[in-house]
This record gives sequence, structure tokens and C-alpha cells, in this order.
Amino acid sequence: MRAELLAPAGAYESLKAAVAAGADAVYAGGARFGARAYAENFTEEALLKAIDFCHLHGSKLYLTVNTLLKDAEIEELYDYLLPYYREGLDAVIVQDIGVLKYIREAFPGLDIHASTQMTLCGADGAKFLESLGASRIVTSRELSLEEINAIHRETSMEIESFVHGALCYCYSGQCLTSSLIGGRSGNRGRCAQPCRLPYQAEGREGFLLSPKDICTLEILPEILDAGVYSLKIEGRMKRAEYTAGVVRIYRKYLDIVLAHGCKEYQVSEYDKKELMALYNRGGFSTGYYEMRNGREMMSMKRANHFGTEAARVTAVRRGSLTVRALEPLHKGDMLENTVLSGDTAQGASLSLKLREAELRGIKPGMILHRTRDEFLLAELNRKYIQTERKEKINGKLMISGGQPVILNVIMGKISISVKGEVPQVSQNRPLSALAVKKQIEKTGNTPFVFEHLEIHLEDGLFLPLQCLNELRRRALDELERKLTGVWKRNNAGKKPQMKLPHNAGRAAHRLNASVETTAQLEALCKVPGISNIYIECTILETPLRTEQAEKWAGLCHAAGKSCYYVLPRIFRADTKALYSGHESLKALELFDGVLFRNYEEFFFLQKYGYTKARIPDYNMYTYNRYAEEFWKERGIAQTTAPLELNDRELAVRGCKNSEILVYGHLPMMVSAQCVRKNVDKCRKQSGFLYLKDRKGKRFPVKNSCSFCYNVIYNHVPLALFGNKKELDALAPASLRLSFTIEPPEKAAGIAQAFAEKFVEGRNIEYDFGDFTRGHFKRGVE
Repeated sequence: MRAELLAPAGAYESLKAAVAAGADAVYAGGARFGARAYAENFTEEALLKAIDFCHLHGSKLYLTVNTLLKDAEIEELYDYLLPYYREGLDAVIVQDIGVLKYIREAFPGLDIHASTQMTLCGADGAKFLESLGASRIVTSRELSLEEINAIHRETSMEIESFVHGALCYCYSGQCLTSSLIGGRSGNRGRCAQPCRLPYQAEGREGFLLSPKDICTLEILPEILDAGVYSLKIEGRMKRAEYTAGVVRIYRKYLDIVLAHGCKEYQVSEYDKKELMALYNRGGFSTGYYEMRNGREMMSMKRANHFGTEAARVTAVRRGSLTVRALEPLHKGDMLENTVLSGDTAQGASLSLKLREAELRGIKPGMILHRTRDEFLLAELNRKYIQTERKEKINGKLMISGGQPVILNVIMGKISISVKGEVPQVSQNRPLSALAVKKQIEKTGNTPFVFEHLEIHLEDGLFLPLQCLNELRRRALDELERKLTGVWKRNNAGKKPQMKLPHNAGRAAHRLNASVETTAQLEALCKVPGISNIYIECTILETPLRTEQAEKWAGLCHAAGKSCYYVLPRIFRADTKALYSGHESLKALELFDGVLFRNYEEFFFLQKYGYTKARIPDYNMYTYNRYAEEFWKERGIAQTTAPLELNDRELAVRGCKNSEILVYGHLPMMVSAQCVRKNVDKCRKQSGFLYLKDRKGKRFPVKNSCSFCYNVIYNHVPLALFGNKKELDALAPASLRLSFTIEPPEKAAGIAQAFAEKFVEGRNIEYDFGDFTRGHFKRGVE
């Protein structure tokens, strides 16, 4: 069995701590294009140094390029990556399919890891990425062990999965919440974590979208048995001590599994408590590996660090409270929000002075949590941050009369030999073996320490100590150069080039619409200006059948409209099974085409020889011309423009072969969790409820039971009704109206208004009430 322990590094200090604690590899972001824009990240100089540091210590470094890149940015990618490629960067982690295409052309010798931001949820998606040259898939956090094992069985891809740290509420890569509410896009590494805010739903209030952190120590053998190769720890925004502490514990248990299998595998309560002390949100869960979703995975009472139970309140007085320590407390510890000024033994009492506001709600018997363990942090800092890691080397020094001094140094399979001066005959103080050994072993600030040094010294010889120092320095410098040199490359390809698009402009547009109910479908069939209707898969609670497809297609065709079927937002194994039967495949052929939303669906359609039109939805993120070209090369004639580009950026990208969404309550999250189930119970019946935020905004939430996911929509619709001039200039292939919660008569009225203005060219107004223009004018950073 092979396995890799992969650690986060938001800064150079964290990287050193991770390697010192036993990480086989680290992932880090450079100055640009990483999904943690607010981490300290690495300058070019620091990252080049980090690559060499990792290689010297037997670890690898993976660079995050896992954001979506605009056209202006992707043109800078070659010069950004080139020095790291030459230095020996081990792999890049990517989200953007255009970036994958670009890197494959520009840097053929560089491994590409498909980021969890690509929302890869099955073997079909993995197979597709494997065919593109990716060497590793980072699985969606929502996958079960069984689903991961299917990827392992059906592909030769390395599998990387998260084993510890924060859990997003939304499928990674499908979240627009931070982007639409605050302009900080998760797809651009700037998530503001709105899922950690309080919400209300169905009479329940709390942190309804805040999952617990995951800890998988207990099921580590099962994760490895499922085929996971790389065990990924989340936390590039965390401090170096956190990284060191989590890595050292997972290193301990991974080594036990690799050496002994499951026979002697047992996790100690002490180690679990140490992980809790470092960071947890209301305890841990094992994530989705063993369960589909559930309240047990959520931390609804508190969204930040819980720490560990440390003291029980025994008395509350005006301006103070008395507590009894449940475990030893130390100076510098934080008890909830209070920093302790001294040590307190277990069982001893401690008085804390607090303001009246801080005392509110505290009663005798309540448990207070230690949210910073100063003793633990100091120990981790001393052992893994302040102490430099040294690699053991062997050496042989030969000092003979009439011959230059020779020092051989060996590390692993790498050996070097350097020569020094010829020793002189001693007049009064000949060299001693002990003195020579002591001098050569002074490795100082180098990354090496002698494990064994063999000295061959003839009697009666003399050599100045500075000559020995220079010999050692040259030998260790040469060894370091040789060890890092084996990773360096000089075979980069040429910088890819892509022609600028031409937007001809237009006055009349082709107008399409998507529907989620039969009533909406029937109403829109009566609107003359609609050319094509997309039928959302959630219109049905049951698998797709030919009689329904015939009915819907017939209704559209009779009205002179094309009819497309919209595949599910997530296409996992159970969903794939719904569409794999002869009946469903036959039904798909009755439509004029399909709208697909993930790589699994594209591969599925390709595998079954689907020949009609296939259109990637906006969440396939064709941010740049390279992504557009990627789909064109695979027979895709039309794409959907992403929702986070503004009109100027869309003009650079080009919209000649793209559809632009101009109306609709935009999906902000797609989640395997279920709001209704978590605040009430699972009724196995699709429907809507509303999620209210702290500002009183009410977000529609649809639970789609057929496919077991929730969609949270924006509280106001996107409406680009007043932006005809800009849309005319962009000249897209078509415009799309997306109807979700609208009653049929309202949907028909909106469609009629858009048709009159954008198809017929009439200058009319329409009152949408509260609406947003999304990112069409502002864009994202």
C-alpha cells in the first residue's frame, strides 16, 4: 500500500512546520491564481526556495492554480509558472478547464491535479480528466467511500481526498453565495464564508449552513482501502502550529496503518483531544464518507472554534465568576474570550473578572471551553517551527601526506567528492582525528547533519582549520545543488497563443427560457418570442420516461419551439443509474439537445453516443477563450457564459457562440446537505422553503429529492432588461430566461416583455420590483 500525507502551507513557516512534522507533500499558493487569496501565500523568491526545501527533505510541493482565470490573466500564466517549472515544481492544482488546456500545451512535463473545485463526483468525470492528461483527481468532499472506490477501480488516476479540516456547505466549485452577496468570489479565492453566518428556517434559528470540521482518524484504514492515495489536510489559512499539530498526529496513524494494517489500529483519546484543541467546530464528524448528509454533521450552535471543555462555572457575581478547572490551565490560555494570567491546577478554582455584557447568559454549572491551548502551541512551535529539520548524511574524510584532502559526502543515492589543499608536515601540533571530526561535523545552518563520519588521518600532518571549514562548506553546497538539481527542468513548451474574438453586434436576439414546472412550460409555449425551452430535470420526481419526453417535446414543437432537457446539477452514481436504463436513454433522444452541468454528464453522453446538441451550462465556467476552444475541439458548438464576468470581460472573451443569462433567481449553492431535513425531518418530497439571513433577506431553497441535493437561490432575480445596449454589442448566440419560483402567469409576462424588447426591438419598460444586475457591470476581483 502506498500513501501520501498532504499538508497545507499558507506561508513559508507553515511549509517548514508541515515538512518537519512528517508531511510527504505540501500544497501552497503563489502570489496569484490560488483559491486562498487572503492567505499570506508565497512570493516568487520564497516559492522557489520552498520547492528546493521540500525536495531536500524528501517532500513534494504542489502549486495551487485553482481559480478561474480571465483572458487578461491567462495570458500572464506562462511567465508566472515558468520559473517554478524550471525549479522542479511537482504539480499544479487546477480548476479552470482552459487553464488545464493551457498548461498541458505550455508545460508538458508538469503533473496536473484536478481540483475539488471541478466538482468531480464519479468515475466518469475522473476518466474524462484522465483522458486530458491529468494525473490526479481531488474528489468532491461529498463522495462516499464506495463512490471513491469506484473511481479507484475504474481509472488509474491517483486519488486525493480531504481527511481533516473545514467542510464547505456547498459542493466546491458550485458556490456563488459570497460572490453574489458581497462581490467576493469563491471561484477567485476570495470567499467571505457566508455559510458561517446565522440563518432562520422553519422556525429554527442558528448557524444552519455551518458544517463541523472533519476528522477521519477513526476511519483512516477504510479511506486507504477505498483507494485514496493522498490524504489531504485542509487549512492554508491556519497558523503554522495548527499545521504541525495535525500533521504529526496523522503521520503517526498513517505509519501504523502502513506498517501493521488494521490489526493494531486504535486511536487514542489523547490524540483526538489534541486535534480538538487545535481547532474544531462543535466536535468533529467523519464527513460524507459514511453518510449522505444529516444534522450530526452540522455545528448549528456556533460556527467558530469550540476548543475543549476546560472549566465549570461554580459561581456568578457582579463583575466576576468563579470556575473549577477540569484540566490543567496555563498562562496565556484563552478560556472562551478571556486570556488567563497564570497557571491553574486541575480541580482548583479560578476567579475571572468580566464585564456585565460578558457575564450575560452565564450560569453555575455551565461548561467553558479553552479556545487556545498555550502550552500545546508553545510545544509545537518549539519542536517544529523553531527547530530546523536536518537530513542525515554520511561522510568520509581522507587526509594523507602529499595528497589533496578529500571529503566524500553521501545522502541516499547521491554522493559528491571535493578536494582541498595538500596537508603540511606538522612542526609542533599535528592534527588529531577528534579535532578534525569535530570541525567537519559543524554543519551549522545547512540542512544536513552527519550520522556517520569516517576519518582517515595519517600521523604528523597539519592543516589550518579554515581549510577544513572551506572543504565542508563546498561539499555541503555541492550536495545541496546536486540533490535539488535532479528535479530541475529546461524543456518548457512555447507560450500558447489565442486569437482575439470578433463581436459583430446585433439588434435582434434569439431568446430561450428554462422552466422547472409543467405550468411554466405550458405558459411559455404560448409566448411567440421564445425560440427554445429548456426543461429542468427536477420537473419530475421519477426517472425520465419516453411518454413524458414525447409530451414535452411535442408541446414545444407544436408551438414552433425547440425543446432541450436539462441534466442534474450533480451526477453521482445513483443519479447515473437513473439515466443508464434503455428507457431514459431513449427519452433523451426525443429532445433536440441537452444542457449538461458537469464532466460526468459530458462523458456519459459521449460514452452512449449521444449525437444531438450538447450545451455546457454556466457552471462549466468558460471564463476565457482557452476554455471556449477546449469545448469547441470536442464538438460543442455553443456554451453558456459564466455569471461572474462583467460586460467588458465578456467582450474580451467573446460571446458569439455563447448564451447569456439575462433573467432568473440565480443558484447560489448546491449542497448535499438538506436544510429541511436538518431543521425538521426528511419527508422524501421535493419542495421549497425559505432561508432568512440576519438582514431579513429570504432565500428560496429547493430540496430536489430525486437527486438528493438542495439548491439555494438568490433572494432577488437577475434582470438585465435595462442593458440591451451592452447585450447588443456583445452579440451572443442567444439570451436565456431562467424560471424557478415564478408562477406561470408571471413567467409568461416576463418572457413576453423580454421578447418584445430583445426580439421585436420595441422600447418598453417592465417593473421587476427588487432585482440585481449580478456581475454584469461590477464583475469580481
